[in-house]
Amino acid sequence: MSHLLAFTLFYDPLPAIFPAMSDYWLWLVVPLVLAISIVYKCTRIEDVRKLPGQAVIMTGQVLIVMVFTAVLLAVGYLAYARYGVPFLQ
Repeated sequence: MSHLLAFTLFYDPLPAIFPAMSDYWLWLVVPLVLAISIVYKCTRIEDVRKLPGQAVIMTGQVLIVMVFTAVLLAVGYLAYARYGVPFLQ
């Protein structure tokens, strides 16, 4: 990493541009998923008045699946690290 010196814009752009956001970058997933849900629902629903509710529902569904997947992967990794690695030695 010494070849990067002090300029890390391309290596780690968020702290380089917004140093205070480096601890809270994961919260940026929520507006991103909301924007994707709005665009997707705009192409799928026939009545535009239903758009806000449908977009919020889809955002919730996507975030719940993402949290479930993250927990499942974390539990799987911890189980592998605890029980799988000693058997390899």
